[in-house]
Amino acid sequence: MTKIRTAAAFALALLLTACGTATGAQGGDSKTGGTLVLGENGQEPTCLDPHGNASSDGPVTTVPVADSLVWFDASGKVQPWLADSWTVSQDGLTYTFKLHQGVKFHDGAVWDAEALKVNFEHMKDPATKSPLAAAYIAPYKDAKVVDDHTLEVHLSSAYSPFLDILAQGYLGMISPKQIKEAPQTICEHPIGSGPFVFDKWTKGQSITYHRNPDYNWGPKGAKHTGPAYLDKLEIRFLTEDATRYNALAAGEVNAIDFTPPQNVEDVKANPDLGFLSAIRPGHPMSFWLNTSRAPFDDVKVRQALLAAVDRTSIIGGISFGQYEVAQGFVTPSTPGYASGLEGRITYDPAKANRLLDEAGWTTKGADGIRVKNGKRLTAFFPIAANFPAQRMQIAVQTQAAAKKIGLDIQIQTPPEQELSDRSLKGDYDLTSGLWATNTADVLWIQYSSDNITTDQRRGQNVARLKDAKVDDLLQQARESTDKAARAELYNQAQARLIELVPAIPFYNDPRPVSYQKKVRDLSFTPAYPSPYFYDTWLDE
Repeated sequence: MTKIRTAAAFALALLLTACGTATGAQGGDSKTGGTLVLGENGQEPTCLDPHGNASSDGPVTTVPVADSLVWFDASGKVQPWLADSWTVSQDGLTYTFKLHQGVKFHDGAVWDAEALKVNFEHMKDPATKSPLAAAYIAPYKDAKVVDDHTLEVHLSSAYSPFLDILAQGYLGMISPKQIKEAPQTICEHPIGSGPFVFDKWTKGQSITYHRNPDYNWGPKGAKHTGPAYLDKLEIRFLTEDATRYNALAAGEVNAIDFTPPQNVEDVKANPDLGFLSAIRPGHPMSFWLNTSRAPFDDVKVRQALLAAVDRTSIIGGISFGQYEVAQGFVTPSTPGYASGLEGRITYDPAKANRLLDEAGWTTKGADGIRVKNGKRLTAFFPIAANFPAQRMQIAVQTQAAAKKIGLDIQIQTPPEQELSDRSLKGDYDLTSGLWATNTADVLWIQYSSDNITTDQRRGQNVARLKDAKVDDLLQQARESTDKAARAELYNQAQARLIELVPAIPFYNDPRPVSYQKKVRDLSFTPAYPSPYFYDTWLDE
């Protein structure tokens, strides 16, 4: 019997990955002033509107500016932020938010019920072209302003993760004045109510911010009240791993995000540096298998490939021993993770060969690739020209493992437009990625048949899985208002997915941050782990 991760266990998964902490002296020892420079990786957002953003680096660039409605703490509990309190109707269809008073946006606009309603409508507006926020609040139907600081939100169906996802930076609040009067400016210059005011975005180089002197509405989980300590904040985009690490070592930046795995041990051994890491909640980094066409429409072929790949050896090698091999289709830092499934995915080449024999692929050609009815056992893996180096190493080693059992994985690098067109049409056999979110509803996003791309909408079920049992379990889970029942449904869904193998889960994606010891109280936003600077100060 599997066990569902509790809030306390969630806190451990999130926090115990840290080596030391980014905390320092508290209270009166904190100092105001200075500029913190963060070296960020090359996943620079194309738009700084939090609602128009899906980049891994999105929240780190927008959370300084845009506060969220609620705060997701390290124990997995939703806490007040721009909303002081809320009630949920028994049927789960109506949420009534009481909003914090006295909040102002950087352009002077007032935070009130109308402002929240305008933000919800902006997320849903097709003109926003939201790749993430709109999908997260898809059940949102409409809202009613009860009074200046009370908004009644109506959903089309019960949606248990609603409060959880509202804590993510992708759903941060933007000035209603900017949304109404100049929505076209949000991508380039977002206006929020956060502890930092946006200054300038020099694309390909950096984003700069300055302290909001009027800020006095931090989340309940913050360590202080009032304005941020830092005078200024700069996020500098340093694409190359070596460049980013060397900038920290040379003192050109105060901290770096996504510390290269080959440098982690050097950081830990350096008395002048600190290290902070958390496993990102959601779906692990995986290679999805297209279950809608041959050869992966046969579950035995999918099971065979999974058994043929020595994931422990591959991940240990490409991460210098820093990454944790995934045990299923949800990372352990995700509320709803079903512990007790560990060890069910095993490396077993003999089993892989037996499964392919059972699937009818009993004959091998002169090159060792299996043949059935005159067709070779071939799978196509189209990737982008800028495919991350680590993932390419995983792809090449997966290709080699597949060849040993008689499966020919052909890695292709088509032009960008062709790659996009093929993705929409489902013209691939493997594709890669991960999906970070703070709820097990990630399984609905990735594996519900409702989320298969059609001519009408682009879905995220790139495995194109259609399984009535999975659909039923996940729909029941997202509509359930009973926590225990919802946990058991997610438990069953995760076990079912291990049987179906819609993907090869490789590793639980970490967010490793390194920093100079003079950087104090640097932390993560637990809803979506990314560096959070409100409490941060410089001891200099």
